[in-house]
Amino acid sequence: MSEDPKVATLEARIGELEAQLGTMREELSKARLEQWEGRIDDLEVQAHLGSMELNERLTPIIETLRNRWLDAKGQLDGASATANDVFDILRKGCEQSFADFKDAVVNATSSVRS
Repeated sequence: MSEDPKVATLEARIGELEAQLGTMREELSKARLEQWEGRIDDLEVQAHLGSMELNERLTPIIETLRNRWLDAKGQLDGASATANDVFDILRKGCEQSFADFKDAVVNATSSVRS
């Protein structure tokens, strides 16, 4: 029996379309991977910028904390105040610096997420 030419043509066309569909699925998968790569790259940039901003905010706070410690150490070494007074001054200064430090971290984290 001879095959109907229309059926053969349709079967050939179906084969071509299936091949095209496979190619399109592969291209879609690649495009999705590239999209995720772009998102990851963007997150890396945001994290880097956030760490730079955080560093800029924290450096002066750390310097202030270090200076308060040096002042307390100098007072204790010079015996210009009692040890309790020096440690009370140092404790208050450190508590404020740590609060500033925490606020800077929270603010920097919030700005990265925005």
